[in-house]
Amino acid sequence: MSDLSQAAVAVKKNPTALDFVQQNKAAIEAQLAGAINSESFIRTVTTVLRNDAKLQAADPLTVMGGVMLAAQLKLEVGAGLGEFYLTPRMEKGNQICLPIIGYQGFIKLVLRSEMVTDVHTFLVRDGDHFEYGANAREGKYFEWKPRDFDEDRPWTGVVAVARMKQGGTTWVYLTREQVYRRRPSYWNKGTPWQTHEEEMVQKTAVRALTKFLPKSTELGKAIEADEQKVSHVAGLDDLSVQPVEVVDAEVVEDGATS
Repeated sequence: MSDLSQAAVAVKKNPTALDFVQQNKAAIEAQLAGAINSESFIRTVTTVLRNDAKLQAADPLTVMGGVMLAAQLKLEVGAGLGEFYLTPRMEKGNQICLPIIGYQGFIKLVLRSEMVTDVHTFLVRDGDHFEYGANAREGKYFEWKPRDFDEDRPWTGVVAVARMKQGGTTWVYLTREQVYRRRPSYWNKGTPWQTHEEEMVQKTAVRALTKFLPKSTELGKAIEADEQKVSHVAGLDDLSVQPVEVVDAEVVEDGATS
Protein backbone atom coordinates (compact mmCIF):
# COMPACT_ATOMS: atom_id res chain seq x y z
CA MET A 1 0.00 0.00 0.00
CA SER A 2 1.34 3.44 -0.93
CA ASP A 3 2.03 6.12 1.67
CA LEU A 4 -0.89 8.10 0.26
CA SER A 5 -3.28 5.16 0.61
CA GLN A 6 -2.11 4.48 4.15
CA ALA A 7 -2.70 8.12 5.04
CA ALA A 8 -6.24 7.93 3.63
CA VAL A 9 -6.99 4.84 5.73
CA ALA A 10 -5.58 6.55 8.83
CA VAL A 11 -7.85 9.56 8.28
CA LYS A 12 -10.91 7.31 8.08
CA LYS A 13 -9.99 5.48 11.27
CA ASN A 14 -8.89 8.56 13.23
CA PRO A 15 -10.59 11.63 11.76
CA THR A 16 -9.16 14.94 12.91
CA ALA A 17 -11.04 18.11 13.78
CA LEU A 18 -10.32 19.40 10.26
CA ASP A 19 -11.75 16.19 8.80
CA PHE A 20 -14.91 16.62 10.85
CA VAL A 21 -15.36 20.19 9.63
CA GLN A 22 -15.03 19.09 6.01
CA GLN A 23 -17.40 16.15 6.53
CA ASN A 24 -20.03 18.35 8.19
CA LYS A 25 -20.07 21.25 5.70
CA ALA A 26 -23.72 20.64 4.82
CA ALA A 27 -24.78 20.57 8.49
CA ILE A 28 -22.85 23.78 9.21
CA GLU A 29 -24.42 25.50 6.22
CA ALA A 30 -27.89 24.41 7.38
CA GLN A 31 -27.33 25.92 10.83
CA LEU A 32 -26.03 29.19 9.40
CA ALA A 33 -29.25 29.42 7.37
CA GLY A 34 -27.81 32.15 5.15
CA ALA A 35 -27.09 34.54 8.05
CA ILE A 36 -23.34 34.20 7.37
CA ASN A 37 -21.73 33.12 4.12
CA SER A 38 -21.01 29.43 4.72
CA GLU A 39 -17.85 29.30 2.59
CA SER A 40 -16.38 32.26 4.46
CA PHE A 41 -17.39 30.77 7.83
CA ILE A 42 -15.82 27.36 7.09
CA ARG A 43 -12.70 29.00 5.65
CA THR A 44 -12.24 31.03 8.84
CA VAL A 45 -12.78 27.97 11.05
CA THR A 46 -10.28 25.98 8.98
CA THR A 47 -7.70 28.78 9.31
CA VAL A 48 -8.20 28.95 13.09
CA LEU A 49 -7.69 25.18 13.40
CA ARG A 50 -4.65 25.06 11.11
CA ASN A 51 -2.99 27.84 13.09
CA ASP A 52 -3.41 26.04 16.41
CA ALA A 53 -1.81 22.61 16.82
CA LYS A 54 -3.61 22.05 20.13
CA LEU A 55 -7.02 22.57 18.53
CA GLN A 56 -6.06 20.14 15.77
CA ALA A 57 -5.20 17.57 18.45
CA ALA A 58 -8.39 18.18 20.44
CA ASP A 59 -11.27 15.71 20.63
CA PRO A 60 -12.97 16.29 17.24
CA LEU A 61 -16.43 16.00 18.80
CA THR A 62 -15.74 18.97 21.07
CA VAL A 63 -14.27 20.98 18.20
CA MET A 64 -17.35 20.27 16.10
CA GLY A 65 -19.50 21.12 19.11
CA GLY A 66 -17.90 24.55 19.25
CA VAL A 67 -18.17 25.07 15.50
CA MET A 68 -21.83 23.98 15.39
CA LEU A 69 -22.64 26.19 18.39
CA ALA A 70 -21.15 29.19 16.57
CA ALA A 71 -23.14 28.27 13.46
CA GLN A 72 -26.39 27.91 15.40
CA LEU A 73 -25.83 31.27 17.09
CA LYS A 74 -24.81 32.85 13.74
CA LEU A 75 -21.59 34.24 15.26
CA GLU A 76 -18.25 34.65 13.52
CA VAL A 77 -15.38 32.47 14.78
CA GLY A 78 -11.92 33.90 15.48
CA ALA A 79 -10.24 36.91 16.95
CA GLY A 80 -11.16 39.40 14.25
CA LEU A 81 -14.62 40.41 15.48
CA GLY A 82 -14.45 39.23 19.09
CA GLU A 83 -17.69 37.26 18.74
CA PHE A 84 -16.71 33.61 19.28
CA TYR A 85 -13.49 31.79 20.21
CA LEU A 86 -12.47 28.13 19.89
CA THR A 87 -10.18 27.58 22.87
CA PRO A 88 -7.93 24.53 23.45
CA ARG A 89 -8.02 23.11 26.92
CA MET A 90 -6.66 20.08 28.79
CA GLU A 91 -9.24 18.07 30.70
CA LYS A 92 -7.99 15.07 32.69
CA GLY A 93 -5.10 14.57 30.30
CA ASN A 94 -7.23 14.92 27.15
CA GLN A 95 -7.16 17.84 24.77
CA ILE A 96 -10.60 19.34 24.21
CA CYS A 97 -12.07 22.49 22.70
CA LEU A 98 -14.12 24.95 24.75
CA PRO A 99 -16.26 27.64 23.12
CA ILE A 100 -15.98 31.13 24.56
CA ILE A 101 -18.52 33.71 23.39
CA GLY A 102 -16.96 37.16 23.27
CA TYR A 103 -18.27 40.54 24.33
CA GLN A 104 -19.34 41.44 20.79
CA GLY A 105 -21.04 38.08 20.44
CA PHE A 106 -23.26 38.61 23.48
CA ILE A 107 -24.12 42.15 22.36
CA LYS A 108 -25.08 40.80 18.94
CA LEU A 109 -27.34 38.16 20.50
CA VAL A 110 -29.04 40.64 22.84
CA LEU A 111 -29.72 43.09 20.00
CA ARG A 112 -31.59 40.42 18.04
CA SER A 113 -34.45 40.89 20.46
CA GLU A 114 -37.06 43.27 19.08
CA MET A 115 -37.47 44.62 22.62
CA VAL A 116 -33.89 45.96 22.93
CA THR A 117 -32.65 48.82 20.77
CA ASP A 118 -29.18 49.42 22.20
CA VAL A 119 -26.66 47.86 24.60
CA HIS A 120 -23.50 49.48 25.88
CA THR A 121 -21.03 48.95 28.70
CA PHE A 122 -18.37 50.97 30.45
CA LEU A 123 -15.66 50.28 33.01
CA VAL A 124 -15.55 52.27 36.23
CA ARG A 125 -11.91 53.01 36.99
CA ASP A 126 -9.96 53.97 40.07
CA GLY A 127 -10.55 57.67 40.78
CA ASP A 128 -13.92 57.91 38.98
CA HIS A 129 -17.00 59.22 40.76
CA PHE A 130 -19.60 56.44 40.69
CA GLU A 131 -22.74 56.48 42.77
CA TYR A 132 -25.83 54.32 42.55
CA GLY A 133 -29.01 53.82 44.50
CA ALA A 134 -32.81 54.02 44.24
CA ASN A 135 -35.56 56.39 45.31
CA ALA A 136 -39.30 56.84 44.82
CA ARG A 137 -38.89 59.53 42.16
CA GLU A 138 -36.23 58.03 39.89
CA GLY A 139 -36.33 54.38 40.80
CA LYS A 140 -32.98 52.65 40.39
CA TYR A 141 -30.29 55.09 39.22
CA PHE A 142 -26.55 55.56 38.84
CA GLU A 143 -24.26 58.53 38.26
CA TRP A 144 -20.84 58.14 36.68
CA LYS A 145 -18.29 60.92 36.26
CA PRO A 146 -14.96 59.61 34.96
CA ARG A 147 -11.87 61.35 36.27
CA ASP A 148 -10.46 61.21 32.74
CA PHE A 149 -10.38 58.75 29.88
CA ASP A 150 -7.03 57.18 30.73
CA GLU A 151 -7.55 53.47 30.08
CA ASP A 152 -4.40 52.57 32.02
CA ARG A 153 -6.08 53.23 35.36
CA PRO A 154 -7.22 49.96 37.00
CA TRP A 155 -10.90 49.15 36.70
CA THR A 156 -12.97 48.76 39.86
CA GLY A 157 -16.36 47.86 38.39
CA VAL A 158 -18.39 47.54 35.21
CA VAL A 159 -21.84 48.71 34.08
CA ALA A 160 -23.99 47.27 31.28
CA VAL A 161 -27.02 49.23 30.06
CA ALA A 162 -29.81 48.18 27.67
CA ARG A 163 -32.21 50.67 26.13
CA MET A 164 -35.68 49.18 25.73
CA LYS A 165 -37.91 49.71 22.71
CA GLN A 166 -40.88 50.70 24.87
CA GLY A 167 -38.75 53.32 26.62
CA GLY A 168 -36.47 53.42 29.63
CA THR A 169 -33.30 51.48 30.39
CA THR A 170 -32.28 48.36 32.27
CA TRP A 171 -28.82 48.21 33.78
CA VAL A 172 -26.55 46.24 36.10
CA TYR A 173 -23.40 47.13 38.01
CA LEU A 174 -20.79 44.57 39.05
CA THR A 175 -17.84 45.23 41.31
CA ARG A 176 -14.42 43.82 40.52
CA GLU A 177 -14.95 41.12 43.15
CA GLN A 178 -18.31 40.12 41.67
CA VAL A 179 -16.79 39.83 38.20
CA TYR A 180 -13.93 37.69 39.46
CA ARG A 181 -16.36 35.33 41.20
CA ARG A 182 -17.99 34.74 37.81
CA ARG A 183 -14.76 33.80 36.01
CA PRO A 184 -14.35 30.16 34.96
CA SER A 185 -11.95 28.11 37.06
CA TYR A 186 -9.47 27.91 34.16
CA TRP A 187 -9.47 31.67 33.51
CA ASN A 188 -5.67 32.06 33.68
CA LYS A 189 -4.73 29.29 31.25
CA GLY A 190 -4.37 31.10 27.95
CA THR A 191 -8.02 32.12 27.51
CA PRO A 192 -9.23 35.62 26.55
CA TRP A 193 -9.75 36.13 30.29
CA GLN A 194 -5.97 36.21 30.58
CA THR A 195 -5.11 37.95 27.32
CA HIS A 196 -7.98 40.46 27.05
CA GLU A 197 -9.46 40.80 30.51
CA GLU A 198 -11.37 44.05 30.04
CA GLU A 199 -13.32 42.70 27.06
CA MET A 200 -14.33 39.65 29.11
CA VAL A 201 -15.24 41.87 32.07
CA GLN A 202 -17.69 43.77 29.86
CA LYS A 203 -19.03 40.49 28.51
CA THR A 204 -19.67 39.34 32.10
CA ALA A 205 -21.74 42.47 32.72
CA VAL A 206 -23.79 41.84 29.57
CA ARG A 207 -24.38 38.25 30.68
CA ALA A 208 -25.58 39.50 34.07
CA LEU A 209 -27.85 42.00 32.30
CA THR A 210 -29.55 39.25 30.26
CA LYS A 211 -31.23 38.03 33.45
CA PHE A 212 -33.51 41.08 33.17
CA LEU A 213 -34.01 41.06 29.39
CA PRO A 214 -36.31 39.10 27.05
CA LYS A 215 -34.44 36.05 25.80
CA SER A 216 -34.44 34.50 22.37
CA THR A 217 -33.75 30.79 21.92
CA GLU A 218 -30.28 31.68 20.64
CA LEU A 219 -29.45 33.85 23.64
CA GLY A 220 -30.64 31.13 26.03
CA LYS A 221 -28.43 28.58 24.28
CA ALA A 222 -25.46 30.96 24.44
CA ILE A 223 -25.87 31.46 28.19
CA GLU A 224 -26.07 27.68 28.72
CA ALA A 225 -23.11 26.70 26.56
CA ASP A 226 -20.66 29.59 26.99
CA GLU A 227 -17.35 28.38 28.50
CA GLN A 228 -18.68 24.82 28.84
CA LYS A 229 -17.74 21.61 27.03
CA VAL A 230 -19.97 21.21 23.98
CA SER A 231 -20.05 18.05 21.88
CA HIS A 232 -21.63 17.37 18.53
CA VAL A 233 -22.87 13.91 17.55
CA ALA A 234 -23.04 13.32 13.81
CA GLY A 235 -26.60 13.42 12.52
CA LEU A 236 -28.00 15.36 15.48
CA ASP A 237 -28.72 19.07 15.48
CA ASP A 238 -28.83 19.16 19.28
CA LEU A 239 -25.55 19.72 21.10
CA SER A 240 -24.47 18.09 24.35
CA VAL A 241 -23.42 20.71 26.92
CA GLN A 242 -21.47 19.58 29.99
CA PRO A 243 -19.64 21.42 32.77
CA VAL A 244 -15.88 21.36 32.41
CA GLU A 245 -14.32 18.81 34.73
CA VAL A 246 -11.06 19.21 36.59
CA VAL A 247 -8.58 20.79 34.19
CA ASP A 248 -4.93 19.83 34.17
CA ALA A 249 -2.46 22.39 35.49
CA GLU A 250 -0.65 22.59 32.16
CA VAL A 251 -1.02 26.03 30.61
CA VAL A 252 -2.34 25.86 27.06
CA GLU A 253 -2.27 28.78 24.68
CA ASP A 254 -5.43 30.29 23.23
CA GLY A 255 -5.57 31.20 19.55
CA ALA A 256 -7.74 34.24 20.35
CA THR A 257 -6.16 37.66 20.18
CA SER A 258 -9.12 39.78 21.19
